[in-house]
Amino acid sequence: MDITTLFKLSYGLYIIGSKDNDRNIGCVVNTVTQATSNPVTISVCINKDNYTSTCIKKIKEFSVSILSEQIKENIIGVFGFSSSKDKDKFAELQYNYTSSGMPYIKEGIVGYLQCKVIDFVDNYTHTIFIAEVQEAENISNSPAMTYEYYHKVIKGKTPKTASSYIPEPEDTEKLTGKYKCNLCGYIYTGSKEEFESLPDDYKCPICMATKNIFVTL
Repeated sequence: MDITTLFKLSYGLYIIGSKDNDRNIGCVVNTVTQATSNPVTISVCINKDNYTSTCIKKIKEFSVSILSEQIKENIIGVFGFSSSKDKDKFAELQYNYTSSGMPYIKEGIVGYLQCKVIDFVDNYTHTIFIAEVQEAENISNSPAMTYEYYHKVIKGKTPKTASSYIPEPEDTEKLTGKYKCNLCGYIYTGSKEEFESLPDDYKCPICMATKNIFVTL
């Protein structure tokens, strides 16, 4: 079976926001799909090990921030490569709340949804949430981010907890001597000398990991 055939399926890119008591939590997903039109329902697939999934099962509400192509890549990195259990991912962003108090980001989105969970299904490593859309607002007419754009233009990596994660082969010969972020897999394209001359507070542009997280290939 050629598993790379799955790359041809179409996806968007979204940030799911919810609450852990009074704390804002969230994660990146690419599996938001409209399921019915009357009433309007969607399905969202989230890894069971993701802290956001655990919290949504308790609160049964969440928001969907629909990302645009103008989203800053570090925002995707923060929500995709760290855990809300240990970090307030919304802390350094502009955000707002839906009418029921679910957080959504304000920058780099084309719109948002407020959703109420009506059911969820166990699906091996993931949980499929089925939710009714209670609120929806357009924010921008900019092109919405697609998963293909994220990979081909932004050169973003896929977290191992993602529904569509497939290990990507690396051309080790071409990458020899490069520096790789050991958290998200970002490859620094400059020379060894250029990397070593970067300031100590340099951070990965994808996940914001510090310079000492990088390893040589």
